[in-house]
This record gives sequence, C-alpha cells and structure tokens, in this order.
Amino acid sequence: MDYKIKGFCKIYFFLLWALISYSTDANTKSIYIPTGKLDQVLQEIAIKYGVSFSYAPALVKGKSNVLLNGRYTLEESLKLILSEHNIAYELKSSGFILYKKPSKSVQPFIEEITVTSSFNQISKELTLAPKNITENLSFKEIMRSPSTNLAEAIQQMSGVTITRELGEGKKTSIRGGTPDFSLTTLNGMPVLANNDSPMDSRIQKEKDRSFDLNILPAELFRSVSVQKAYSAPSLPGGISGTIELDLINPSDLDDFYFSIAPQIGFNDYSTELAKNISSIISNSWENWGVLASITYSDRSSEEQGANTFRWRNIAFKDVDLSALSQHDSDNLLNGDYIIPRGNRYSVWQANHERLGANLSLEYINEDTHIDLDILTGYLKGNRYEFHVYPRGENSTPVINNLSVITDVEVNEYNELVYANYEQANVSTENRAQSIETTYEQSTLSISKILTNKLKMNALLGVELSKYNIPYSNKVYTRGVSDVAIDYRSNPYYADIQYSENLESLDMWVFDHGDLESYSSSNKYFFAQVDFNFLVNNSYEIQFGADWAAHKSKVANEKLNDIAFDGESGSPFNLNEVPSAFINTQNPHKKLKWLKLHTNDTLQFFGLDPYRIDQNIGQTSYENEAVTEYSQGLYSSLNISLENWKTDVGFRYQSDQITSIKAPDTPITYGVFLPSVNMAYAINDDWQIYVGYSKNYSKPTLESLDFYGNAHLTEHSKYVFNPDLKPYISNNTDISFNGQIGANKTLGISLFYKDIKDYIVTTLISDDNRQDYSSSSETLIWHDNAERAYQWGSEVSFKYLLQNTYWGFSINGSYNEGKVTYYNPATGLPLFKKQLPYLSDVTASGTIFYDSPKTLFKLSSLYRGSYIERAGEILIDEDETGFLPTTYFNAFFSYSFIDNWEINFSAFNLTNEEVRQYSNSNYRAYNTTTSGRSVYLGFRYIYK
Repeated sequence: MDYKIKGFCKIYFFLLWALISYSTDANTKSIYIPTGKLDQVLQEIAIKYGVSFSYAPALVKGKSNVLLNGRYTLEESLKLILSEHNIAYELKSSGFILYKKPSKSVQPFIEEITVTSSFNQISKELTLAPKNITENLSFKEIMRSPSTNLAEAIQQMSGVTITRELGEGKKTSIRGGTPDFSLTTLNGMPVLANNDSPMDSRIQKEKDRSFDLNILPAELFRSVSVQKAYSAPSLPGGISGTIELDLINPSDLDDFYFSIAPQIGFNDYSTELAKNISSIISNSWENWGVLASITYSDRSSEEQGANTFRWRNIAFKDVDLSALSQHDSDNLLNGDYIIPRGNRYSVWQANHERLGANLSLEYINEDTHIDLDILTGYLKGNRYEFHVYPRGENSTPVINNLSVITDVEVNEYNELVYANYEQANVSTENRAQSIETTYEQSTLSISKILTNKLKMNALLGVELSKYNIPYSNKVYTRGVSDVAIDYRSNPYYADIQYSENLESLDMWVFDHGDLESYSSSNKYFFAQVDFNFLVNNSYEIQFGADWAAHKSKVANEKLNDIAFDGESGSPFNLNEVPSAFINTQNPHKKLKWLKLHTNDTLQFFGLDPYRIDQNIGQTSYENEAVTEYSQGLYSSLNISLENWKTDVGFRYQSDQITSIKAPDTPITYGVFLPSVNMAYAINDDWQIYVGYSKNYSKPTLESLDFYGNAHLTEHSKYVFNPDLKPYISNNTDISFNGQIGANKTLGISLFYKDIKDYIVTTLISDDNRQDYSSSSETLIWHDNAERAYQWGSEVSFKYLLQNTYWGFSINGSYNEGKVTYYNPATGLPLFKKQLPYLSDVTASGTIFYDSPKTLFKLSSLYRGSYIERAGEILIDEDETGFLPTTYFNAFFSYSFIDNWEINFSAFNLTNEEVRQYSNSNYRAYNTTTSGRSVYLGFRYIYK
C-alpha cells in the first residue's frame, strides 16, 4: 500500500499548490440553488455563508425563488432572490434580518432562526422536512467530537450503540439490532467491508453484512445520517435502520479552504505515542470545484485480562484426590462439579496504520450537478497474543497420573470457584498475525434539471474491499507447576497463582505450532436513477430504479499441530533456541511470564511462517463464495401542506442469491415494500410524526455457507435450502418532539417491529426430505421458521442554562425483543430469549460548555447487557454475551487566535472492564481492559 500513500500525497500537494494559485475572495461563494420554497432557500444561503437570519414566518409563506447559480456575495444573493418580493433585508455582523418593506415606520415582529451549527444552540424553527425518524451528525460536529474513527464519532446518537476492539469502536447497532440488520450506504450506494476480532471469544474471521466503521477515519465525512424508519425512495436492506455516510465535497466548504490537524496520543498500556494527521484542501472557481482530503494515523494498542475456555462437567479419574473430603472426591470422580477450563491470563497487542484519502471533483451549472468521488482506505498492522494457562486434560491443569488436587471449593451452582493443583500443567501460547484491510470506492453522481418541473438524479458506483490475514501463527510451550485458581473474590477475573518462576527458561519445553492464512473480499457494483416531478407547490412525485451486484468470497488455509520434537523424540527446551527469540518483559498487570517471537521460532524449526503452502503437512482448505443480484423499482407521492407533510410510496425489490455450496439452485424471491410517513405541526413548537413501513434484510452470509461449523454430530448433516427467504419486518414508528420555552428541547419516539421469516437452524421437514438422499443422517438446514418482535422507546432532552454557555443533553432508550433459539446440532427449538445484540437499556449524557472560542464536553455512555449469540450448544454453554459497560469521554478545544484551534480528547477515562459471560447463568468467560487514551493536537483552518 505504500505506493498508494505516495500517490495520494503527490495528488494532495499538487492540488495544494494549484488551488492556492486559484484562490478567490472568501466573501464570494459558488451558489447553486434550484427553484424552490423561499424559506428553504434562505436556510441554504445562511448555511452556505455560515450566518444566522431572522424573519416573520408569514413574510415568506407561499413564496418561491428563481434559480440561483453563480458566484455571489451574501448581499448579491439576497438581492437576486428577494427582488421580485416585497421583502427588504438588513445585514448584521452575525447574518441578516428580513422584513416587509414598510409604508410606515413600524417595527415588525421578528422570529430569529439560527442556522449555524453549534453544540449549544437550539433552533426555534420547527422543521417538518424530515419524513423519517433520523439522527444526523454534521462535518463540524464530527470535527468537534472525541473520536479515533467513525464508529466513535456516532456513538452518542440516540438508539445507536457500538462494539469495541482493542479500545476502539468497530461495529454499529441501530435500535439494538444485530449488525446484520443495519444497512450502510456511502455516497448513496450500499457497501460492505469487514475486518475481525483478535479474540476467539468474539469470533475471529466473523463474516456478516455490516460495515466495520473503524476502517475509515471520521475526518473524511461531511455528514453521517442514521435513518431509523423506512420510506420507499430509500434503499432497503436494513430492518434496524440505515447508516448513510457522505464524503466531503468542494461545495460543502468555502471557495478556498485549507485545514491541517496533527495529533499525538498516549495510552496507559502502550509505550509508543499514537500519531494522527488529517488535512483538507479545496477550491471552487466558475463551475468547477475540486477537493482532496487525506488522513493518516499510527497507533499501538493493547487489551489484557483473564479468560476461560468456558465451564464443563468433567470427571477426574486419574488424579490424586486423597487430600479432599469424601464428598468433594466423589463429586470430582463422578463429574458432578462444573470445572472452569483454560484459566488464562492474556495480552492482545496490536499496531495499526490507518489511511483514508478522498478526491472529489464537482461541476455545477444552471441545471446540472456532477460529482465524482474516489475514496481509498486501508487499515493494516500486526497483532500479537500472549497467554499463560493450564493446558492439561480437557484444558484443565490436570496431568493424568501425576497431578494432585489438595483443596477445592464450589458455589451453590456446583461450579468449582477455587482449586489448588500440585504437579499441574502450565502452557504458554504465542501468536503473531498480520492483517490488511483495503477499501476502494468510486462514485459518479449526476443531478440534472430536465424542465422546470422535472429533475433527474443518477448514480454509478463500484466498491472493492479486501480483508487478508497473510499469516496467523502460534507456538506453544509447556511446563509443570503447582497452580491455584480462585474465582471467589472476583467471579469474572480469577486470581491465578503459580509456584514456579514463569520467567525461567529451564521450566519450559516446546509443544507444537499452528499455521493459518485467511482472506475475504467483497465487490459491489451499483446503479441508480431517480426522477422528481413537481406537480405544484404541494405535490411531488418521485420514482426510480436501482440495480446492484455483490460478490463475497472467503478462503481459509490451516496447518495445525506441528510437532517440535528433537531427533530422539524428546522435546526441545526453551534454552535451546536463540535468546533473541525470547522476551521476559510482559505487560500483564497480574503476572509475568516468558513470551516468544513466534515467526522467528517457527523459522528456527525449519518452517516458513509467511507462506503456509511451503511447509510439509496435512493442510486443510475452506472456501466460500456468494453472488447476489438485486433490482428495485419504487414510486412515491409527497404531499406538503401548511401544517403537515406526508409521503406514500411502495417499492418492489427482487434478489437472486447463489452460493458456492449450491451453484445450481440459486435463491430467488421478490418482496413488496409499502410505506406511509406523516409529520404534523401541532403548533409552532411541537410536531408529531407517524409512520408505517415494510422493510427486509437479506439472509445472513453465514446462513448461505456452512464452512467450519463445529456443532454437528457424526450422524447429522447440513444441506442448502434453495427456498430461503429474507427477514421481513413490519414497522410502526411514532415520535413527538419540540421545544419547551427558549432553552429546552424534548423528543420521544416509540416503535414496534414485527419480524417475520426469521431464519433459524431446523430439521428438514418430511415434505422436503425427499429431495435429498435417503440416508439415516439427520438433515439440518437454515429455514424461515420463526417470528420475532421488538419494541422500544427513545427519549432525548437538551437543556441550556439561560444567559450562560453551559448545558447538558441526555439520550436514553429501552428495548425489548424476543425470538426462539434453536440447537444447530439437532435443529430443535431450545428457548425464547432476547434478540441478539439487544440491550434493554442504553443511555448517554453530555455536560458541555460552548462559547465562541471554547468548547468543553464530558460525556458518558451506558450500554446494558446483551446476548451476542445463543443456541450454539457447545458442550459448555447455551449462550454468550456481554455485561453492562459505562464509558466516559472528554473533549476540549480552544480557539486562541484566528484560524487556530488547540484540542484535547480523552477516552475511556475509568478504564472500563469489558466482561463477556458464558452460559445463561453468567459464568466468567472473558474480561479485559484496554487502558485510558488521551490525544492532544491543533487545527489550522484557512478560508
């Protein structure tokens, strides 16, 4: 990827030189505003010039403007659009005031409408324009939020929650839905790109339909919009909602705009400073505009903690139990006690480089707007894992016919919460991974006014994303030590004590090694055309069509259990390898042990750690591929009257999905998606919104491929279901929002989702079994056999202290949703529980101080417990999920001179523990912390 960095840097600095040469008067802006309602036009002008304005609403009611296109000052723009109306204006330092040209000296009543974006402002205007329940984040708000990536930037939106990896936001859930139920669009086209978790408990190499937002930096985007309700003109596919991402364009900024923002950062668990720099250069002249933005970051991160391999009933047959009571001895012999396995202390380390760059070219004339965006992003780095844990029989400390258990204690659930083992097994695991995520997208959008009533919009786009793990290698060592494992004082973070010095070379011998490589890719091709026909000022008809092609591929290669025995069959001792391969400095806060340089060690034993196919051994291969074609047609009638707006529409969507597992039997279906959305202004301060819609989400990629499924018995078999259909959701949305006085706003939303055709793993019915072999195997497939529901409420409140710059905001939500889970090994129903990823309560709160020069924000984010997956009936668990978390972040910025700003961000101020549980009785599984992070930087803006 180095050539891409150099290439974008060359383009960026060339544009910096060229655009400075063409910079123009900052008071003159490129304006393109088609014919429309005068109040909306005035808002667009105010936003363009970054000012506020005031007027009496009756003054502009029912009025429209002529087309405005060209380069104008604010005063010139006002003259042109107001010339045919009996409206005068007065320019102020903060903006302008409109009033009727008086015949007498009468001071008109004026209602002020603030358009400029500021954290502590509350607009006095009731906006009926949004037909959906929507959360928005502007370019300015993104820049003024503590964020290391896009996921972190949007986490305070009401109803939006994120998951984290290595202390950084990654996946996004809308209204508590699984990431598979969220659709992400970038510049108007659907996109999909994944990376993975370094942790087995969080599912490495997970493949879903979500877009991992940690791939791209936040600074590339002009806006993020989260659509929680659906309407027919929008792209379907996300029954939880849609995240709409839009890149910065030249017309979003001043004619000449340049910014640069370097940062350095520090984390509790890292000895290296994080580095980040972002810059934007943009200019517009006549009909053309060009923009280049680039962001680069380099950071090291770490998670550390304690984890188990889950808990299991295990019978200790060949262990000395003579020191125990008869009761405890009998229970251990019979396997009545539930034993924690693989009690590990662990460290996950990573260093990541992230690059994001965007090149935007715009052309605007009287009736045409063309925008070409070329985006590239990559996230690459190295990850390392170091674990120390018992790895004897069944991943317990026991070495048969050698170990002695001298003391035990169980809780009321028969779980072994304390045990002391003598002559027990102890092992280390050392892992090295290389990861590379690349994302490339090009979009061409064209907006054309065909007549004074008809407008066309067209979009062409292509996306290519790849996620590769060129190597993921492990080396294991083992030794013998006494060990005590104690969960009594902290049930989620065991106190583990070893009698031997784990930093001694003499106690360790090599055990074996594992090699692995993995790659996945997504290709998206997209085309869309829309038409808007303005019947009159009250009625508008929209109609259009779209087409998409998507191909997803996965390849996985493994070579496991490579023995490291010497020629005589005896194991190698750690002191027989070069000392440079061994590091005695391990950062875990509880314990020190030796860690190895994994790839150097593998090379010492004659293996090629970077090319798995160059090694001798039994290599396993797994491949997947899914190809999808989608077509959509829609029509919508938009009605806009004095106090209410509504749209009534429908969409027909058809898909054809082919899996490599069944290339001759593609899945085909068509769905009809109606929608009705209405907003009504109760008075000048309050409005109510009501909506009904039908939306769908495609079958998960995992339900289309069955590679690597470890749950089947030797007498069961998965088969492909050619009649699989999508998830269908019927949605009802109600919201009530408005203003309490001059300094308080309140919003309340209610929603209900009836999710039909929910996909679960079931036994094949007798009617369908005849299409398959008549063997005695139990045949299992994925089928639309269940129905789920979800309902919830969201509340948002903002309060500004009068006559001060202080205020606070609160967002909260409550969700409930249930579905029946099935056993994937038997295809039989198990239990009905909360939907995956659904937290019953989420909340965020922010205290802020926002003056013209200073911004301070202290925010907290709470997410309740949630199930990550259930019904996977390994021997050890019936579900796994996460316990509640509360994060505290802070942001401070100060503009000390014109165009210069210093800023400070702090994340995870309390070093929150992330606790993952195992089984429905909340046994310890994986508990980690990732440290506090602080960033210090400045921003220079010239415009």
